[in-house]
Amino acid sequence: MLVLALGSCTVERQVSLTFGSDGEGLDGFMCKDPAGQFLLDRAKDGDGGVRTGALVVDFVRLGGVPGCRTGQLVKWCSTHECKPLRQARGCVPVTLPTVTPMMPREALRASVLSAMRQVQNTGVLDDAPDEFVIVRLVGSLESCEALTAKPEAVELPNFDKAQLLGCAYSCPVLLDRVDQDVYLGFETLTVQCEQGVRICSDGQLQWQP
Repeated sequence: MLVLALGSCTVERQVSLTFGSDGEGLDGFMCKDPAGQFLLDRAKDGDGGVRTGALVVDFVRLGGVPGCRTGQLVKWCSTHECKPLRQARGCVPVTLPTVTPMMPREALRASVLSAMRQVQNTGVLDDAPDEFVIVRLVGSLESCEALTAKPEAVELPNFDKAQLLGCAYSCPVLLDRVDQDVYLGFETLTVQCEQGVRICSDGQLQWQP
């Protein structure tokens, strides 16, 4: 379980974000690009090491309560503004695992889940938004400094699609009222799911070719 503290303006408590008991919600961090390379391997450097990336937590405003399937969200967001709340973005540095040859899927999932625990118990928001949002977690090789809005900026920076490592998101949720862990997952039927990661991380949750 990834635990991120979420304070509420009316109740002092925490809401935990989870990928499921066995990390089954982490499929969005196990995607390959069209060339068959894992997105996680983008973190490899030329010396055999691994570059530090960032985990970005966004709270995406929906303007209503759509379904949480990818197709439902994309259709909804084509006629509604679905942008992450500028003041609510959280970001923590993280080193995600790269993939070794012939690595079993279960082992990769366990490695990613272990890496997520680097940021366990990290607080990301003091006052939960009082509206329905989806909670989105994006892995990127960009730095937290690059992905955090500057004081003079009107909107949050967009993600560099070429530096994405993975993505997961929740169903629409009203955080001030939730009484259980918020599950983050990723909808895919194939490991060739880089397109889905680009959709998931998009600033307006728009369809990506």
